[in-house]
Amino acid sequence: MVQTIIASLAGFGLIVFFMPPWIKALKNMQVGQKIREDGPQSHLVKEGVPTMGGALFWPTLLIIALIFGVGDGFLVWTLLVTLGFAIIGGQDDFFKIKKGRSLGLKARQKILFMGFLSGMVGIYVYFFQPDNSILFVPWTGGEIDLGWQIIPFIIVVYLATANAVNIIDGLDGLAAGVTAIILLGFAVLSLFQQEMTGAILAGGGAGICLGFLWFNCYPAKIIMGDTGSLMLGGLLASLAVFQGLSLFLLVTGGLLVIVTLSVIIQVVYFRLTGGKRIFKMSPLHHHFELSGWKETQVVIRFWLLAAIFTLLGIWGGV
Repeated sequence: MVQTIIASLAGFGLIVFFMPPWIKALKNMQVGQKIREDGPQSHLVKEGVPTMGGALFWPTLLIIALIFGVGDGFLVWTLLVTLGFAIIGGQDDFFKIKKGRSLGLKARQKILFMGFLSGMVGIYVYFFQPDNSILFVPWTGGEIDLGWQIIPFIIVVYLATANAVNIIDGLDGLAAGVTAIILLGFAVLSLFQQEMTGAILAGGGAGICLGFLWFNCYPAKIIMGDTGSLMLGGLLASLAVFQGLSLFLLVTGGLLVIVTLSVIIQVVYFRLTGGKRIFKMSPLHHHFELSGWKETQVVIRFWLLAAIFTLLGIWGGV
């Protein structure tokens, strides 16, 4: 418990200390966010806000790992995957800035690269950590042994989680706050399992998110970019995969599931009906903005929903 709290405070303190000079450097390099022209008009003021704030996330997580000296396969693979996801996100952000548009890498390129990394994790888990092929079932205390099917399952978990965090990163403070809450939930679940690596990684990740939220709350001084959102998604997925808690991620990350489904439903309905929409705009948080909610209202209410889902997940693991 004490180590988890210290990890959280370290993550928060390091980000708060190093973010101001990083913001200044990004401004000097003119690394600004590009805004979707078809999005809410109120977002146009965000054009040019420094992005790639998430570039500090992975180095901070590495420092936390070095401080506590944990060095098992769980930690090593988590650091490798989150670094890989951060690099993919960084490339995406770079192309957005270079080409001056709101879209960077093509979706299939990101899926290919992330799929390769997560596939390597799946192979490692199946051959070297077979116990993690067993999934714990929330509330029931039951278990599901996937055997070799854990490999494609892990690929799906990583891709779905990383993209979900990326999708919810659309309003000031939304992704950072929601992810911090979910990570705190995983810190508690890790402590229940007496898995200190998971508790330290989750606690440190939550601290990183809260430290970033200090600068990313409305009106944001910096945006995490895909560099940060994909890295955080990789961290969440790793915490689930290496502890057999992937089904718990569906519960604690229930808000991520709903927001992602809003995009899928919108796209499918649009194509089936020849251009009609269910939501005014997807992802779901933009629908509520266009329905009259202020940005801060959407963010705080989504934080509350994330907290409820996280509490349900913790309940399922007690």
